[in-house]
Amino acid sequence: MDFTSLYSTRIQTNFDDDLAGILKVFHGCRGSKADSQVILTNYYKGLPITYPATILGVDRGNLDLEVNMQQAVAIAADRYTLIRSKLFPHALAAHVQYVNIKKHIASLNKLCFVEVLAERRAAVRLDLDPPTTFSLECGGQQVTGKLLDISTIGIAALLDSGFEFEPGAEVVVKFMLPDIALEKLSQISLKAVPVAVSDGGAPYRCSLKIFPEKQQEQLISRYSFQRQVEIIRGLKELAE
Repeated sequence: MDFTSLYSTRIQTNFDDDLAGILKVFHGCRGSKADSQVILTNYYKGLPITYPATILGVDRGNLDLEVNMQQAVAIAADRYTLIRSKLFPHALAAHVQYVNIKKHIASLNKLCFVEVLAERRAAVRLDLDPPTTFSLECGGQQVTGKLLDISTIGIAALLDSGFEFEPGAEVVVKFMLPDIALEKLSQISLKAVPVAVSDGGAPYRCSLKIFPEKQQEQLISRYSFQRQVEIIRGLKELAE
């Protein structure tokens, strides 16, 4: 996934100076048990995976950590992690240089200050695997694509072409929602309001606020529960 959609950078001076300052602080906390503890979060397939980690050291611009095995699986898959430490007023994002799941070790680089946008969400948005068919109708336009993730209040889709919309404009979206337990697909049609559409060229990532009716909300909630169970089971199996 494009993990940069989960946060926005909060550069304090410039990237290089911020990185040097972050690593200096982490290097100075070695030997202090309290300061060497951090909290890592990964939105693994959309599900927040959060565990404490211990700083082992700073070497050649990399931050070395001892991590939980399930966190190591998520880090290895995502190639990023988010860091919380009482040593800094803001969260940090980091790329993954190296991870060893069996040894519970991860080496991170390119650390920077961020604001975690995913924390603003009122509900967990889970990735669909695989993505399902999706269409959007707006003012006579119809755009097709793939549904990427979903919660009871919001979705994201990858569109084959862009479209224009007025802020607050209501659209109709249709997509196929899996029922994991019954191994079937249900067609969903509901009203939505576009929140953002990427402008970097096709395919276009589109985020929408959705307004499901009661029965539709129940279907989405059931899928979300089934999907969380599936993700956690898979994570545990990979960590064993």
